[in-house]
Amino acid sequence: MRNRWLALQSFALVFIAIGIIGCSSSDGSTPPETSAPRADATGEQIFLSVGCAACHGQGGEGSAIAPSLPGHSQEQVRRQVRAPIGAMPRFGVNAISDSELDRLAEYIDGLSGEGAHQEPTGLALDDVVAMHHWMAISALKADEVIEAQHHIQHAFESIADLSHREQMEAVLVNLDGGRLHDAEHAIEGMLVGTAEPELTVEELHLQMSLSAISVEDEDDATHHLEHFLEDATAPSREIATETIALLASGEFHDAEGEVQEMLEGMPHQHHNH
Repeated sequence: MRNRWLALQSFALVFIAIGIIGCSSSDGSTPPETSAPRADATGEQIFLSVGCAACHGQGGEGSAIAPSLPGHSQEQVRRQVRAPIGAMPRFGVNAISDSELDRLAEYIDGLSGEGAHQEPTGLALDDVVAMHHWMAISALKADEVIEAQHHIQHAFESIADLSHREQMEAVLVNLDGGRLHDAEHAIEGMLVGTAEPELTVEELHLQMSLSAISVEDEDDATHHLEHFLEDATAPSREIATETIALLASGEFHDAEGEVQEMLEGMPHQHHNH
């Protein structure tokens, strides 16, 4: 399992620009073998030049290893490019400038075929289910409840495990009832210890906080740091407390650096099948 995942990571680092599968990178550099978009490039040209199409199809329709993109909002795109949740490379301003990201997000938001879906066939079932869970969380962060329901339903239809199906049924009930916070935490609980790369609950909350910081969402970033503090130990506890204070002061750049430091200080785990 680990060898297969590492191979997928290597491929993703070369090509993926937006999606939920790949690997984590914090340096913000352009992945190798891609060309930087021109300053006056259109959203479609940026999509092609940074390599998005190599995994997601020429029109974002999806492929054997990457999800389809129609139906994803501009906020989802910005969050996922700048501070990806799940496992994918991070694209900083050196790879895609803010103005280029705006054009890319607008292009993806405008793709036709909303609700269309092509299931990645090159991934193990567990990874496909985890991908849908990550995408459901991404949708909830952007208040895209229908999109979140779409991904949970696909995950539900993909597995036979009764306990997991019951958990996803409960998530759908919460989504229908507008209990979005409960739904999000239930999805996070299903990801902890199962998704590749394997995450602890502390790492998951740090990733979610980093994603919120990328769009300067103080409340959401603080919310996840507070959850992180429930089980954190020194010195991470002290750093997290300082980071919350930075967020309250609007110092998002410094807060981002602190969260990155905490993440980098945690051992990465992989589970074996």
